[in-house]
Amino acid sequence: MFEAYLVDWEDFGPDTVEEVRQYMNRTPRSREIYEEVSEYIPLGVNSNQRYYKPYPLYFTRAKGSRIWDVDGNEYIDFNMGYGSLLVGHAHPLLVEAWKKQAEDGILYTYPHELLEELAELIPEIFDIDMFRFSNSGSEATMFASRLARAYTGRDKIIKIEGSYHGTYDYMLVSSWPTRGLAGPRRMPVSVLDSLGLPEDTEELVRIVPFNDLEPLKELLEEEGDDVAGLIMEPIMMNAGIIYPKPNYLREIRKLTKEYDIVLIFDEIKTGMRAHPGTASQILGVEPDLITLAKAIGGGATVSLVGGDEDIMSLIAPSDAPRYQGVIHAGTYNANPFALRSVYITLTQILTEDVYPQMIKYTKDLKKAYEEAFGKYGVDAYIETFGVSGAIMFSKDKVWNFRQVLESNLEIWYPLFFAMLNRGLIPMATGPEEMWTVSVQHSEKDVEKYIELIDVAVSLMAKADQYIKEEEE
Repeated sequence: MFEAYLVDWEDFGPDTVEEVRQYMNRTPRSREIYEEVSEYIPLGVNSNQRYYKPYPLYFTRAKGSRIWDVDGNEYIDFNMGYGSLLVGHAHPLLVEAWKKQAEDGILYTYPHELLEELAELIPEIFDIDMFRFSNSGSEATMFASRLARAYTGRDKIIKIEGSYHGTYDYMLVSSWPTRGLAGPRRMPVSVLDSLGLPEDTEELVRIVPFNDLEPLKELLEEEGDDVAGLIMEPIMMNAGIIYPKPNYLREIRKLTKEYDIVLIFDEIKTGMRAHPGTASQILGVEPDLITLAKAIGGGATVSLVGGDEDIMSLIAPSDAPRYQGVIHAGTYNANPFALRSVYITLTQILTEDVYPQMIKYTKDLKKAYEEAFGKYGVDAYIETFGVSGAIMFSKDKVWNFRQVLESNLEIWYPLFFAMLNRGLIPMATGPEEMWTVSVQHSEKDVEKYIELIDVAVSLMAKADQYIKEEEE
């Protein structure tokens, strides 16, 4: 992930410095909390992605399309929980269900009756045979890779360079490798993303570029008999939004079948973004396993791994003694609160009829951004998928992570502060992130965003010019 905490606002010129000064003037309580809690909580946050200089905002409540910080500032929220909240904040149907469930208990550690209905609903929506619930995306990808290893009897996993599949040790590789460490473009090196990872991680997780089949073919020719699974997003959404080239995914599917490799589509970000289902359904390529989280729960902590019965049935076979199957466990797995959230979200909120309006709003934002880029001479374009859009900081079409690294990512920073100071969160924290439109965003919300785009892109252009002048 792009490390926003390494950015210094002084590097972008006087206009950006003024925006940051305004930010600090209007958020003194957030600054106070940050200074206090960072003595005990590293960076003052509980996920590195939430931190940025000079300090992050701290919030107190949210409802609909709005969120309020501790200083009483109101924001229209287009981050929406990194895409988890397509339902918006505190959707009335969910609030009603949550209240009732709280009265009935939120944790049983015994199976809940809603599993009966969800056992029919989820396979039908997502085209899978079987599934299991967990709590986070990291857990889902961890169990998916475990299932792939169990099914094949092999150890290695192939991963796409620049993709993020959570913080599980054997997924935390080359999620955002720097140019100096990433190796040759065609044959990327496995770069560990964190201290504390096992030494064998580099050997067990192999990296290939997106949208390029030849490096994958070469890797499979050499190591295919040792590869258990290939995990990827069908549309990359960790480095902006990058679409697969025509036939790329179909060829991936052919190669994985040829080498008896489990194909895992991580649909944690792509799932539910464009319709009530997955990106793989839209793209017409069927993986062996999928992982889902974020939008399916309406804000509840829930995830799932699902797919072919032959693979999923390896989870503790009924005729095997204890610990002979694939272990999948968790105290909070399929808790009643999460199950109720999934059921309400999938059956009553994120239905087919709500998507056209949300997608229209995203198209309106794309048009406004690209008009502003042209007006101010900013080399960038917008890529969208369903209800979400991302700024691609490049003049040319981006097809892989290396091209993202070569783009002008830093000028995201002044845009972000320009929007915050005017009461709008334009996207999640970082230039690789995207905006999300929810069912609770209104036309007026989008009009306000469009109004601020001109101001923010103007500041981006000034910062870009300042940087170029300083470099000369």
